[in-house]
Amino acid sequence: MADPSYWIGMDIETSVTMLVICLAAAVVSVCLFFIFMCIVQWLDSPRMRVFRLGGVTTLRQNLDYTCTLCQNSMEAGEKVRTLSCDHVFHCGGSVKCEGIDHCLRTGPMERCPTCDRVPHPVPWKRTPPPSPPAPTPSQGALAAALPPLRLPLSTRDLDEALLRWEQIQKLAEASSSASLHRRHPRTSTSDKEEVLPLPADDEILPEAPSSQ
Repeated sequence: MADPSYWIGMDIETSVTMLVICLAAAVVSVCLFFIFMCIVQWLDSPRMRVFRLGGVTTLRQNLDYTCTLCQNSMEAGEKVRTLSCDHVFHCGGSVKCEGIDHCLRTGPMERCPTCDRVPHPVPWKRTPPPSPPAPTPSQGALAAALPPLRLPLSTRDLDEALLRWEQIQKLAEASSSASLHRRHPRTSTSDKEEVLPLPADDEILPEAPSSQ
Protein backbone atom coordinates (compact mmCIF):
# COMPACT_ATOMS: atom_id res chain seq x y z
CA MET A 1 0.00 0.00 0.00
CA ALA A 2 1.37 3.43 -0.98
CA ASP A 3 2.41 5.85 1.72
CA PRO A 4 -0.28 8.60 2.18
CA SER A 5 2.40 11.19 2.90
CA TYR A 6 3.63 10.80 -0.68
CA TRP A 7 0.29 11.91 -2.12
CA ILE A 8 0.05 14.73 0.38
CA GLY A 9 3.48 15.97 -0.71
CA MET A 10 2.47 15.80 -4.35
CA ASP A 11 -0.67 17.84 -3.69
CA ILE A 12 1.32 20.51 -1.84
CA GLU A 13 3.89 20.70 -4.62
CA THR A 14 1.16 21.01 -7.27
CA SER A 15 -0.60 23.76 -5.31
CA VAL A 16 2.62 25.72 -4.87
CA THR A 17 3.40 25.40 -8.57
CA MET A 18 -0.04 26.68 -9.57
CA LEU A 19 0.24 29.58 -7.11
CA VAL A 20 3.62 30.57 -8.51
CA ILE A 21 2.25 30.42 -12.07
CA CYS A 22 -0.73 32.64 -11.15
CA LEU A 23 1.50 35.18 -9.41
CA ALA A 24 3.87 35.25 -12.37
CA ALA A 25 0.96 35.76 -14.79
CA ALA A 26 -0.38 38.62 -12.66
CA VAL A 27 3.04 40.30 -12.50
CA VAL A 28 3.52 39.93 -16.26
CA SER A 29 0.03 41.36 -16.93
CA VAL A 30 0.71 44.39 -14.72
CA CYS A 31 4.06 44.97 -16.41
CA LEU A 32 2.52 44.73 -19.88
CA PHE A 33 -0.22 47.16 -18.87
CA PHE A 34 2.31 49.72 -17.63
CA ILE A 35 4.39 49.28 -20.79
CA PHE A 36 1.28 49.83 -22.92
CA MET A 37 0.35 52.98 -21.00
CA CYS A 38 3.89 54.33 -21.35
CA ILE A 39 3.78 53.74 -25.11
CA VAL A 40 0.40 55.49 -25.38
CA GLN A 41 1.65 58.49 -23.40
CA TRP A 42 4.81 58.62 -25.48
CA LEU A 43 2.84 58.56 -28.74
CA ASP A 44 0.52 61.27 -27.39
CA SER A 45 3.34 63.49 -26.18
CA PRO A 46 3.73 66.94 -27.81
CA ARG A 47 7.03 65.92 -29.39
CA MET A 48 5.50 62.92 -31.15
CA ARG A 49 2.39 64.85 -32.21
CA VAL A 50 4.57 67.46 -33.85
CA PHE A 51 6.72 64.73 -35.40
CA ARG A 52 3.64 63.12 -36.98
CA LEU A 53 2.68 66.39 -38.68
CA GLY A 54 5.33 65.82 -41.35
CA GLY A 55 6.07 68.41 -44.00
CA VAL A 56 9.78 68.72 -43.11
CA THR A 57 12.14 69.34 -45.99
CA THR A 58 15.43 71.05 -46.76
CA LEU A 59 15.17 74.01 -49.10
CA ARG A 60 16.99 73.84 -52.40
CA GLN A 61 16.38 77.50 -53.18
CA ASN A 62 15.37 80.63 -51.34
CA LEU A 63 11.70 81.32 -50.73
CA ASP A 64 10.16 84.65 -51.73
CA TYR A 65 8.49 85.13 -48.35
CA THR A 66 9.67 85.17 -44.76
CA CYS A 67 9.03 83.03 -41.71
CA THR A 68 6.16 84.39 -39.64
CA LEU A 69 7.86 83.52 -36.36
CA CYS A 70 11.17 85.30 -36.82
CA GLN A 71 10.36 87.52 -39.84
CA ASN A 72 13.61 86.33 -41.45
CA SER A 73 14.08 84.92 -44.93
CA MET A 74 14.08 81.18 -45.54
CA GLU A 75 17.17 80.41 -47.57
CA ALA A 76 18.49 77.38 -49.41
CA GLY A 77 19.91 74.67 -47.15
CA GLU A 78 17.64 75.53 -44.22
CA LYS A 79 15.17 73.00 -42.85
CA VAL A 80 11.54 74.13 -42.90
CA ARG A 81 8.21 72.59 -41.98
CA THR A 82 5.13 73.08 -44.18
CA LEU A 83 1.86 72.69 -42.29
CA SER A 84 -1.40 71.46 -43.78
CA CYS A 85 -2.55 75.09 -44.18
CA ASP A 86 0.48 75.72 -46.50
CA HIS A 87 2.19 78.06 -44.04
CA VAL A 88 5.94 77.48 -43.91
CA PHE A 89 8.20 78.01 -40.87
CA HIS A 90 11.73 77.28 -39.84
CA CYS A 91 12.07 73.80 -38.38
CA GLY A 92 14.52 73.04 -35.60
CA GLY A 93 16.09 75.52 -33.25
CA SER A 94 18.84 77.80 -34.49
CA VAL A 95 20.32 81.20 -33.78
CA LYS A 96 18.08 82.64 -36.46
CA CYS A 97 14.78 81.16 -35.27
CA GLU A 98 13.65 78.79 -32.55
CA GLY A 99 11.44 77.00 -35.09
CA ILE A 100 7.82 76.02 -35.36
CA ASP A 101 8.38 72.77 -33.46
CA HIS A 102 9.19 74.60 -30.25
CA CYS A 103 6.13 76.82 -30.70
CA LEU A 104 3.80 73.86 -31.23
CA ARG A 105 5.22 71.87 -28.32
CA THR A 106 5.13 74.65 -25.74
CA GLY A 107 1.96 76.46 -26.84
CA PRO A 108 -1.35 75.94 -25.04
CA MET A 109 -2.86 74.44 -28.22
CA GLU A 110 -1.24 73.01 -31.31
CA ARG A 111 -2.40 75.61 -33.82
CA CYS A 112 -0.79 77.43 -36.68
CA PRO A 113 0.45 80.79 -35.37
CA THR A 114 -0.54 82.49 -38.64
CA CYS A 115 -4.09 81.29 -39.34
CA ASP A 116 -4.96 79.68 -35.97
CA ARG A 117 -5.95 76.41 -37.64
CA VAL A 118 -5.28 72.99 -36.19
CA PRO A 119 -2.78 71.27 -38.52
CA HIS A 120 -3.20 67.66 -39.57
CA PRO A 121 -0.51 65.24 -40.81
CA VAL A 122 0.85 65.71 -44.32
CA PRO A 123 3.48 63.82 -46.34
CA TRP A 124 6.88 64.01 -44.67
CA LYS A 125 8.78 65.78 -47.46
CA ARG A 126 6.20 68.26 -48.65
CA THR A 127 7.34 70.94 -51.07
CA PRO A 128 6.68 74.47 -49.77
CA PRO A 129 4.35 76.60 -51.93
CA PRO A 130 6.05 79.20 -54.15
CA SER A 131 4.00 82.00 -52.57
CA PRO A 132 2.33 82.36 -49.19
CA PRO A 133 -1.37 81.41 -49.00
CA ALA A 134 -4.00 84.09 -48.88
CA PRO A 135 -4.63 85.34 -45.36
CA THR A 136 -7.75 83.99 -43.71
CA PRO A 137 -9.48 85.54 -40.72
CA SER A 138 -8.77 83.74 -37.50
CA GLN A 139 -11.42 82.56 -35.09
CA GLY A 140 -10.66 85.42 -32.75
CA ALA A 141 -11.14 87.96 -35.53
CA LEU A 142 -14.44 86.39 -36.54
CA ALA A 143 -15.64 86.40 -32.95
CA ALA A 144 -14.66 90.06 -32.58
CA ALA A 145 -16.50 90.97 -35.79
CA LEU A 146 -19.76 89.44 -34.65
CA PRO A 147 -22.05 91.71 -32.62
CA PRO A 148 -22.31 90.77 -28.96
CA LEU A 149 -25.35 88.77 -28.01
CA ARG A 150 -27.20 90.52 -25.21
CA LEU A 151 -29.10 88.17 -22.95
CA PRO A 152 -31.07 88.87 -19.76
CA LEU A 153 -28.71 88.79 -16.81
CA SER A 154 -31.28 87.65 -14.28
CA THR A 155 -34.84 86.43 -13.87
CA ARG A 156 -35.95 89.98 -13.12
CA ASP A 157 -34.62 91.21 -16.46
CA LEU A 158 -36.42 88.36 -18.20
CA ASP A 159 -39.70 89.23 -16.47
CA GLU A 160 -39.35 92.88 -17.45
CA ALA A 161 -38.69 91.91 -21.06
CA LEU A 162 -41.79 89.68 -21.10
CA LEU A 163 -43.89 92.46 -19.55
CA ARG A 164 -42.75 94.94 -22.19
CA TRP A 165 -43.57 92.40 -24.88
CA GLU A 166 -47.09 91.93 -23.49
CA GLN A 167 -47.63 95.70 -23.41
CA ILE A 168 -46.53 95.98 -27.02
CA GLN A 169 -48.94 93.19 -27.98
CA LYS A 170 -51.83 94.93 -26.19
CA LEU A 171 -51.07 98.25 -27.87
CA ALA A 172 -50.96 96.54 -31.26
CA GLU A 173 -54.32 94.85 -30.63
CA ALA A 174 -55.89 98.14 -29.48
CA SER A 175 -54.57 99.95 -32.54
CA SER A 176 -55.89 97.29 -34.90
CA SER A 177 -59.34 97.32 -33.27
CA ALA A 178 -59.50 101.15 -33.45
CA SER A 179 -58.66 101.15 -37.13
CA LEU A 180 -61.32 98.49 -37.70
CA HIS A 181 -63.94 100.67 -35.97
CA ARG A 182 -63.01 103.64 -38.12
CA ARG A 183 -63.50 101.62 -41.26
CA HIS A 184 -66.84 100.10 -40.19
CA PRO A 185 -68.61 102.54 -37.79
CA ARG A 186 -71.51 101.19 -35.77
CA THR A 187 -75.01 102.54 -36.50
CA SER A 188 -77.00 103.68 -33.47
CA THR A 189 -80.54 102.63 -32.71
CA SER A 190 -81.85 106.16 -33.40
CA ASP A 191 -80.50 105.93 -36.94
CA LYS A 192 -82.33 102.68 -37.43
CA GLU A 193 -85.71 104.14 -36.41
CA GLU A 194 -87.96 104.55 -39.38
CA VAL A 195 -89.60 107.97 -39.88
CA LEU A 196 -93.22 107.67 -40.85
CA PRO A 197 -94.20 109.79 -43.86
CA LEU A 198 -96.55 112.70 -43.23
CA PRO A 199 -99.95 112.54 -44.94
CA ALA A 200 -100.49 114.65 -47.95
CA ASP A 201 -102.77 117.69 -47.89
CA ASP A 202 -105.47 116.13 -50.02
CA GLU A 203 -105.65 113.04 -47.96
CA ILE A 204 -108.47 113.07 -45.39
CA LEU A 205 -107.98 110.89 -42.47
CA PRO A 206 -111.06 109.10 -41.20
CA GLU A 207 -112.43 110.48 -38.02
CA ALA A 208 -112.51 108.24 -35.09
CA PRO A 209 -116.00 107.33 -33.94
CA SER A 210 -117.04 109.19 -30.86
CA SER A 211 -118.51 107.30 -28.03
CA GLN A 212 -121.92 108.57 -27.02
